[in-house]
Order: sequence, then C-alpha cells, then structure tokens
Amino acid sequence: MNSHLIPHEFPPTISTCLSRLILSVDDEPNILCTRQAILESEGYEVLSASDGEDALEIFDAYPVIQLVLLDFAMPGMDGLAVAWEMKTRRPYIPIFMISAHETALSKLALVNVDSLIPKGLGPAYLLQKISQLLRPQSTERRIA
Repeated sequence: MNSHLIPHEFPPTISTCLSRLILSVDDEPNILCTRQAILESEGYEVLSASDGEDALEIFDAYPVIQLVLLDFAMPGMDGLAVAWEMKTRRPYIPIFMISAHETALSKLALVNVDSLIPKGLGPAYLLQKISQLLRPQSTERRIA
C-alpha cells in the first residue's frame, strides 16, 4: 500500500458519527492532488489511493468513510471491480464513479454505484453532488 497517501492525522481507530471522510481513488496523481485540495477547501477530510488494491485496503481500515469517489478506468483492478468489492463489504457506503468513458454508463448496471460523475464538469458539479449526499439531515420537525 502507498502509505504516504494516508494522512498521519487519521488513525484507523477514528470514531465519529459525523465524519466527513471521503476516499478518493484515481491512478492519475495530479487528479488526486487537485481533488483533495478542492475537497479539503470545503471542509472534507480526504484519504487518497492510486489504485484499486490500495483503495480496498484503506476502505477496510477506515470504517467511518462516508463516500467513495472512484475512477472508472484504472490499470489492474478497474473501478467496477473495486466498487463491487466495496459494496459487498459495506453496501450502505455511497460510491460516485468518475469517468470520461461513455462505456461506463452501460456497465454501471452491473454494480450498485450511486452516481456517475462525468469527468470535465468541474469542481462545482462534484461539490454539489457530494453536498447533496452528505448534507446533515435534520431530525427536527418544523411546525408551520
């Protein structure tokens, strides 16, 4: 595993119910760094993996991960294989597949992926999708 990608301030024993921890997976280091900077500027905590095997290792080590951003096309274990493994282990964790490939759309039916994020739509779109999913849910009822 590329342990240098895991921030030292995240021990595997994190226990918080309000975690904003996101796992970002991409085989392109510049994309990982840019995505991490964007997410951290919005207050999210980010763990990064450069391949599917590292992603699964991190996913297993950090049970408070709230969302996975997963590249579709990676060498070795592709995004579909990684998503299938993750959903087998923790089906309630949302996975956003990020892809520039149109073929990803037809293959998504094979895996329970929560959303497809096309590459190239920019950070605002990605942040909006994440915010919609991770927005704190109010348990208070409003009386009109």
